[in-house]
Amino acid sequence: MKKRGLTFKRIAITVFVIYAAIILTNQQMTIAKLNKTKQEAVGRIQKVNQENEKLKDMINHAATPEYVERMAREQLGLVKIGERVYIDQSAVEQEPKSTEN
Repeated sequence: MKKRGLTFKRIAITVFVIYAAIILTNQQMTIAKLNKTKQEAVGRIQKVNQENEKLKDMINHAATPEYVERMAREQLGLVKIGERVYIDQSAVEQEPKSTEN
């Protein structure tokens, strides 16, 4: 009878050890996947933070008088009082002329 009890205990312990090993392996795989996901998220956060800093610099730069003047010249075609504007005629002559009557 004692021998049978020892055999049952050995089987129960073996089953428990195998079960614990399987659980630990699954947990380690889950932890590895979560760490990979975390690293990807940290990378995305760093990229967004860099873009955010770049946009903040652009906003700060847009408030300067130099930037406002450059945009007024380039986009609106404005000039300062007393300033002469020269037009490159070679660029105008190269434009195709329409043949409409």
